[in-house]
Amino acid sequence: MKKNKISVVYIITKLELGGAQKVCLSLLEGLEKSQNNVFLISGTEGPLIQKVAHKKNVILFNNLVREISLKSCYKELRAFFVLIKQLRMLKKKFPGLIVHTHSTKAGLLGRWAAFFAGIKKRVHTIHGYGFNDHQNKLAWFIIYFLELISSFITTHFVCVSQKDATTGIKLFPFFSKKYSIIHAAVDWNNFYQPARVIKETFQPAHKEKIISFGTISCFKKQKNLFDLLQAFHKVYEKHPNTRLEIIGDGILRSDIEQWIAQHQLEHAIILHGWQPNIVPIAQHWHALVMTSLWEGLPCTIVEARLLKLPVISYKTGGIPEVIAHGVNGLLYEQKDWPGIADGMIKLIEQENFYRQLRYHTDNLETFKNQNMVEKHVDLYHHLQ
Repeated sequence: MKKNKISVVYIITKLELGGAQKVCLSLLEGLEKSQNNVFLISGTEGPLIQKVAHKKNVILFNNLVREISLKSCYKELRAFFVLIKQLRMLKKKFPGLIVHTHSTKAGLLGRWAAFFAGIKKRVHTIHGYGFNDHQNKLAWFIIYFLELISSFITTHFVCVSQKDATTGIKLFPFFSKKYSIIHAAVDWNNFYQPARVIKETFQPAHKEKIISFGTISCFKKQKNLFDLLQAFHKVYEKHPNTRLEIIGDGILRSDIEQWIAQHQLEHAIILHGWQPNIVPIAQHWHALVMTSLWEGLPCTIVEARLLKLPVISYKTGGIPEVIAHGVNGLLYEQKDWPGIADGMIKLIEQENFYRQLRYHTDNLETFKNQNMVEKHVDLYHHLQ
């Protein structure tokens, strides 16, 4: 029996080079290929805007921004009512429209806008929760309360990690009856194919050889880059042939640049900014290092393993679902940046151990783009 076309609109606040944004664009492209009625609503900021601005099914709002500010309450309300109006227009044309939101703020605005627009099917993907143990109690409670009341108008939750699903079951009523785990996909061929032809260049026994560690990150509090910088500084003092490369950018860039200058590490730490294709840079790293304080399950971890990079990271979010300590990476408790440094040094000084981690065979099939798109399509048909 031929299935009906799907009508879905994705909502996200900012098209930066993050996991949630990549998922949105992958789903948009995947459903477009099957001739479904698919739309994307986003703010006008972010480096990925250029990829979609020309599309007729992409709607960009100036006032739809990710940052929350009391000073911009008027803009927030305006964006909310414009969003309701836009969703009502789409609903008139496509009565079975599904609204699917990504990220915390877009999730709150989008689900409630869909509710007031009379759209009955409201899906939200959790890419890590907006409330976490590193906030003050008031901020935690406000965000949790907003998520709690929004959970009652949510038709279905999509979790990118088992960790997020477990948290949802614990904190939200009825969550266990309306969630799925669908891993966020990565551009499989872009990472997997280069990994098959990368020449072996890692020779830690040669002290004169440059050894590069890297990370991919927004420059914001969540990513906790100053722990990484301190860890690298400790490594560099023992092994001055090491380098740290960071792909990304953000509001903390000036603070990070100042820290680098104060420690006289301008020659050892490279800030690449955002890059449309990270493979030419990352494939020459010897390991990926992450010190995030809260995450869902970052695509960067999977991309690193496709490139056969060991991962050194805090035990944050769903990262331990992909990385096992001493198997394909090294895991440490949050804020243990000296442990991160020790792990980096261990990979430098123990070549056989490094190779063991690097060439471990991972089962990453569930992170293929086709797998993710097919599971979402099945979910949408089930909700129709």
